[in-house]
This record gives sequence, structure tokens and C-alpha cells, in this order.
Amino acid sequence: MLRFCVPLAAIALAFCGCFNDPKPAPTAFKSEPHEHSHELEHMMVEDAGHYHAALTAHLSSKDGNELDVFFLAADDLKKSVALPIAKFTATAKTADGKEHKLEFEPAPMDERKDDPAGKCSHFVAKAGWMQAKDVLTVSTTVTIDGKPTPIEWKDFNPKKYAHHED
Repeated sequence: MLRFCVPLAAIALAFCGCFNDPKPAPTAFKSEPHEHSHELEHMMVEDAGHYHAALTAHLSSKDGNELDVFFLAADDLKKSVALPIAKFTATAKTADGKEHKLEFEPAPMDERKDDPAGKCSHFVAKAGWMQAKDVLTVSTTVTIDGKPTPIEWKDFNPKKYAHHED
């Protein structure tokens, strides 16, 4: 019996040593596979730090074309998240390589009624040059949780992802 107890005790101690390893837990990175679609209704969704950022188009011959960005909870893509971001810039590159600067500003308050003062969940940028048939790469870096966070939407087609078209 003693000859079985000694090896079992050694194995138990080895397992205890493994579980008490002081190494930090691994962090989830953008490149790891995740289980959400990169589309939500008429929006293209990309990772944005601990959140998601959804891009959609507003195509209007009367008011001019726009792009909208919504920040969403990581665990619930239907829940908006207001972040302490006043505004941000982005670059949209068309398939032919032409670049356009975008200035995203907070959407009107009636479009983001639940946002507390000083925070915003929905941003809008004028994009009068944008055509419904374009295929864009839109990229930006915003500060989220105190860190510069790059976000990029590739192969964005305004017609496919339009929430409004007239």
C-alpha cells in the first residue's frame, strides 16, 4: 500500500504546483477566433478593444451621404455603449486607392437618448463623395479605456450596409 501512496502524493504535489503558478492569465487578443458574426442587421461589426464598433451607411440624395459608427457591448451586440470620446477621425480608402478623411462627431441627442453627458455611443461623418457601389476600407484609431485602439472595416459596401437609402 505504501508503494502506491508515495507516487500518488508526488503526483498530487505536482498538480498543486501547476495550479499555483503565479503567471498571469492569458489575455484575449483580436486575432483569436470569436463566436460573433461581423454583420448585424445593416451594419459591419469589428472588434474595438473590450467593445465592438458597427459601421453603417446613410445614403441620401437630399441630405448627402454619411457613415455612422455605433459602439456596442462585447457580450450583447444589441446593447450600445457610451464611451468618453468627443470625436474622432478616420480614413476611407476606395477600391481604386483614393483616400478620404472622415470627421466623426456625436450624432444628435435624439438619436442617442440614453447617452450620459460627456459620453457617446453613436457617431456620424459626412461622406458626400461616397457612392452606393463603392467598396471601402475604413480605418481609425480611438482611445478606449486609456489605450489607442485601432479599428478597421474591410470590404465595406455602402449599399449592402445602408440603414437608410433615398
